[in-house]
Amino acid sequence: MSHDTSGNAGNSNDSQDPFRKTCLIPYVNPATAPPAVREKLQVLPFRRNIFLLLGHSSGLFPPLMGVIGGCFDSNIRTLPLLDWQLIVLRTATTLGAQYEYDVNRPVANVYGMAQAKIDAIDTKMSAEDVKSGEGPWTDRDRIILRIVDEQLETYTNEPETIQAAKKILTVEELVEVLIILGTYAMIARVIRGLKIDDDAEIPGLEEMLRKSVK
Repeated sequence: MSHDTSGNAGNSNDSQDPFRKTCLIPYVNPATAPPAVREKLQVLPFRRNIFLLLGHSSGLFPPLMGVIGGCFDSNIRTLPLLDWQLIVLRTATTLGAQYEYDVNRPVANVYGMAQAKIDAIDTKMSAEDVKSGEGPWTDRDRIILRIVDEQLETYTNEPETIQAAKKILTVEELVEVLIILGTYAMIARVIRGLKIDDDAEIPGLEEMLRKSVK
């Protein structure tokens, strides 16, 4: 039984999309996407398959891009850049979203996340080890990871975790940790559920990141 996957406006024609090998649905075609979606897709000077999936939700995609874009901008984001990346990389590895990790790892590299921290994320250091003092983490790192690990395991946090967090993070930072975690956990689920394809190599990516991420 065949399934028609080309009926929605803005879908790529499968036979003409060399980027689609594993994804279970077509990617949005920016040329035929609704204007509000097309405008957001044109923000980046290179292709990211995740946005071509999220763009199928033509009403929710533009405001969602406002949240994602805000993470890239220190004038909007409250947390320091490497806190943001710590949340994203821990979320991606915990949820098995390799694409999300691969997209964000260059940001962490460009802005100086310590290799020891990246190694600890890559080896999936346990929540128990992080909490007990193992690894290269600062006190700030540890409480952020504790929030993330509890949320990803139980969808909530222990009251004592929040009390400990309030001694290190501002209330604004604490709430932002949860917002960023929730946003990137949602993206991870889209990535895994729809079997996204890896992005093509982007020449000059690190230099573009230096100019565009604050």
